[in-house]
Amino acid sequence: MDTIPVTVLGPSGSGKTLYLASLFRRLAIQRADTGFFVNVPGADKLRLNNIFREVTSGAPDEWPDPSMQANTTEWTFTCSLRTEEGEVFSPFSLSYLDYSGAFMQIVDAWESEAGQAVWDRVRASKFLLLLLDGEKVLRQLDGEPGLTDELIAIFNEIQQSDAAVHVVVTKWDLLQAAGHTLRSVLDGLLEHPDFADFYLDRLNRKSVGTFRFIPVSALGQGYAVLDPASRTMVKQVRPGTYPRPYNVEIPFMAVLVDLVRDELRASALRAESAGPVLEQHRRRLERMEGWEGKLALLRGALGARPARSPLLRLFQQDVLGAAEEYGRERIAERRQQVEREIAQVRGQMLQARTEDEALTRMAEVFDAVLAEFEAVHPGSLVLKEAS
Repeated sequence: MDTIPVTVLGPSGSGKTLYLASLFRRLAIQRADTGFFVNVPGADKLRLNNIFREVTSGAPDEWPDPSMQANTTEWTFTCSLRTEEGEVFSPFSLSYLDYSGAFMQIVDAWESEAGQAVWDRVRASKFLLLLLDGEKVLRQLDGEPGLTDELIAIFNEIQQSDAAVHVVVTKWDLLQAAGHTLRSVLDGLLEHPDFADFYLDRLNRKSVGTFRFIPVSALGQGYAVLDPASRTMVKQVRPGTYPRPYNVEIPFMAVLVDLVRDELRASALRAESAGPVLEQHRRRLERMEGWEGKLALLRGALGARPARSPLLRLFQQDVLGAAEEYGRERIAERRQQVEREIAQVRGQMLQARTEDEALTRMAEVFDAVLAEFEAVHPGSLVLKEAS
């Protein structure tokens, strides 16, 4: 398979380069929960690792400089798999075009040869990765519409493309700490008319690629917090704590799945895999997640109309508590079952004998992981690729 070009879009401060550095850090090792690893050419692996190290070991208020003017870098991630027999297959690569977010605010850059090359790449790309700064998202949800204002030029360019668009919400730990879900974040963004019209235009187009919303955190929960006084991100590095990137591999997996999903659906190998079983578990998990939401509504209704009798109030609380505990146990069991099924498919991936088989098995594992992810984050898959 040829290298798949992905153009990374996002205004200044959205964390594009840090995201790619975190992606490399997460996937540089073939881990048990991923089953594959990535390689990048020559000194790029050192550059990406140094970016990650500078962020995690620097001063509490030290972050990558977002003011670099119109610089562009292309990072190629080759996806590889070491099988149980010790063979290494490298069935595909993703090439990420990363440019400074300050590019969007420089008139001369738009008119330069380099600027035209970026937009030519955007229009030619089958995959666009749009990063939204989670800190700015949080501010917009609190009534400051600055983020959408910064995105208008990008929306205008995306409107000219039929590419798959993966919207990645960075710094998800901030939004999660504020009690947000992916659904509540999307609902809040859609309150801005420009964002809503961009969203609806994408949904109403007859022939466009997949449209996804994916929450990620380059450093993980609790490693950086929003200082309420300065309203800036501050690292809280404590002895024995390490960055634990969250979901950074999901957009990487989604590119391959969205590229070959139709082929996999018709593949004999797909029929022989655990895919149908995983799909069944995914649907059950979705129903249980929905049931958990209904339970929250019931809890609110009971709280709004408490029983008059202390004995009945105690009974209400006991019944609701038992129902919540039962729901949590069933959801945990279903998730464990899905994990076991994914581990089974991953085991088949590690038994691949050819590069083509490695690609097919890898796509099946990614598909299974995305199915679980979509069940846990309802609304992530907004639009499947038009047929």
